[in-house]
Amino acid sequence: MKLIYRELDYYQFDYRHNENDKEFNDSLSILYNICENFEQCGKIFFEVGGFGQDSWPVDCRFDLLSVIEQVPDIVRKIRRNQYNFVLDFYEQGIERKIVFKDNYSNIEMSCESRLGWNPDPKKITMDKEAIKNIFIKLYEDFLLCARSLCKNLIEQPLLKEWMLSD
Repeated sequence: MKLIYRELDYYQFDYRHNENDKEFNDSLSILYNICENFEQCGKIFFEVGGFGQDSWPVDCRFDLLSVIEQVPDIVRKIRRNQYNFVLDFYEQGIERKIVFKDNYSNIEMSCESRLGWNPDPKKITMDKEAIKNIFIKLYEDFLLCARSLCKNLIEQPLLKEWMLSD
């Protein structure tokens, strides 16, 4: 699971937010606009694979949004060495969840689909450090891209409740 971004240092993108959102109601509305801008700029891609499918059908607009809103809470748990959590890809079209279960030095992950897709294998095991790095890198790359493409959105006060405090 990762964000792929290309040439952001040289790319000037005029961010837009939904005209119906004259004021933002909460952090999710800001995250939605950031992910919408990622999708529209064509320079940022969200990639997920595993459980027998190398490339899941995900995008920045909806799927990244559904994942990124969960990431700070997951990172907080990981920092407390708590590896029992769920990552829910709840958006229509993907509808999968990955259940993470602490298994001593490793994490056992099981994938459940709410659609017709069957994960194979249904369970995989990864090192705790690898899991930690995946989520921290996703969070950091999201902030990097948002600061590059839509700085006014990432600096919204309401987004502070979503962000990690170091």
